[in-house]
Amino acid sequence: MTQHSISPVTLATCVEDSLHLSLDGFDLSRARLYGISIVDEQAVARNENGALRITFLAEHGDVYELLEAQTSAIVRMFDAAVVLTCGWAAPIRGDEENDDESATPPSQHPERRRVRLVVVVSDAGVGSVLRFADTPHDVVTDAGAARGSLADAVTNMWFDCPVNVAQSSTDSALLE
Repeated sequence: MTQHSISPVTLATCVEDSLHLSLDGFDLSRARLYGISIVDEQAVARNENGALRITFLAEHGDVYELLEAQTSAIVRMFDAAVVLTCGWAAPIRGDEENDDESATPPSQHPERRRVRLVVVVSDAGVGSVLRFADTPHDVVTDAGAARGSLADAVTNMWFDCPVNVAQSSTDSALLE
């Protein structure tokens, strides 16, 4: 792996644009994990076709189980990892009047919106891009300020990834 200076949100924007062109809708039933190889860093910054190689690695019905699976450690062979998931989003209000509304799950909220989220993590940090089904030409980016269980799980997958070294039977003979 080569060390890259591209920002996580710039990389996330390029990845999301590529995935958006190949995805059909906002209703993926399973979260997906991809490995990203940067082919041309300047082309990534210009969001050009062919700037990246996106390799599908795994999918799971539960995004957290996907990220915690030992097999997900394979993402460390790439320049970055991508988590793609779809779901419901609802407004978060800070006023105390709407306590009942904030306790409502996003999928049942009267102002819910279908969303597709792409989170990219690399040695440079985390960046994300989301699109709403009702405004598919608009993207919302986050340069790593997101908080919560998904942000923690993505960060842990990349930075706290356990490395297991398998020892073959021929290697053990050398130790004796």
